[in-house]
Amino acid sequence: MASKSGQSIIKAQYHFRPKGQQKCEVHKQNDVVFLCQECKMLICTKCSITLHKQHIDSFLEISDIKTRHNLILQDFFNETENVNFPKLNQEIISSRTKLTSSKPLYDKLRKNIIDNTKKCKLELDKITEDYIALCDKMEVAAMDLIQTHITDLESRLKTLRELSSEYKQTLQTGTGVLVYDSVTEIREMDQDIPPTPNIDMAQFTPGIDRLSHLKQALGNLKLPTDHLQAGSATSGHSDQRPVVRPKQSTETGQASTGEVRYKLRDRPTVMSQFPYPYVITSICPTSDGRAWLCDWTDTVNLIDNQGQVIQTIQHSSNIQDISVDPTTGRLWFCCFTDNTICEVSTPSTPVTRFTTEDVPVRLCVTSEGRVVVGTRGRQGYKVGVYTVDGQVLHTHTVEGVVRSISQCDVTGNIAVVVGYKRK
Repeated sequence: MASKSGQSIIKAQYHFRPKGQQKCEVHKQNDVVFLCQECKMLICTKCSITLHKQHIDSFLEISDIKTRHNLILQDFFNETENVNFPKLNQEIISSRTKLTSSKPLYDKLRKNIIDNTKKCKLELDKITEDYIALCDKMEVAAMDLIQTHITDLESRLKTLRELSSEYKQTLQTGTGVLVYDSVTEIREMDQDIPPTPNIDMAQFTPGIDRLSHLKQALGNLKLPTDHLQAGSATSGHSDQRPVVRPKQSTETGQASTGEVRYKLRDRPTVMSQFPYPYVITSICPTSDGRAWLCDWTDTVNLIDNQGQVIQTIQHSSNIQDISVDPTTGRLWFCCFTDNTICEVSTPSTPVTRFTTEDVPVRLCVTSEGRVVVGTRGRQGYKVGVYTVDGQVLHTHTVEGVVRSISQCDVTGNIAVVVGYKRK
């Protein structure tokens, strides 16, 4: 018989006598006649004067306990027939009803996801059409501007050729008055060649954190995992997904909370590997497979998975630590020399958002739009939670050196690594 957690509800016994056998397991020629309450075993007369003689005060004759145990059996029978059987049958009926109703529920769930995906695609197509139409208009305007510029240059070239021929003749045969008038004309002439108009002003910047934004647009799929069985959703999925464990009996020394656990890899999987010419002090991956690298200088580099530098952000002071906003995908950094917390609001322009009283040494931007800063001051190291404009929400003094700050993507909890102070 099994329990709800898959474990036997019949406890293991201390002896190995088969159920219903009247012979003693130790002295097989003798019938069992006593119950040793100390050991909870049925024993024979020889056992009572040998193996169990120290427990003589706990002996009961089997014939004396039969009546009492008959009552226990009768109570069990009555409760099973009148209570447990109806409850189990009702639960089976209820579960079968729920099983029947689950398919339409998940069919509706899938339909809602697909319908919303189609709406998102239509809206993306509409945005794309609008962008393309704007590009077409910009192209026509740019071509007209360049063509007008070319026409003007050609007109200037034609005029200059005519004047050059005319002034050459003046030099050879012209009177003093004609020469004077020609020079006056030259002085009044605009000889500056107009520059080519800039038509490269339109730019398209792909979204940095596309996946999270697309999930946000599509909607949230909430999955309760406390009742799922281990392995029911592992087929075809990464082994880093949550592993749900069933409740275990506390008598076996295992957890009985039914909590969600996570299976960790034995070793990391190397996606790419490359040399880097500087000492990397901080790294922040992006959602598109790139990474920002900090080396405690006045620059931060964005690299691809082959180590090629794609973009460089330069600042007026040394950058101590970096963090990527998980919602916007923008880069944040803190500066050691001027106590500033900065955000790169455009592709290459850092903007100072606020300053801290103490020296900022570590930084983490959370998914809730909070900025967690580890600082060093006269009173030691602190961890502060700020708004993006520098309003202090919470501070806490730590015993040691703040080495790193990070946020868990699953629980949203903040983890702070604190090390010993250097002597």
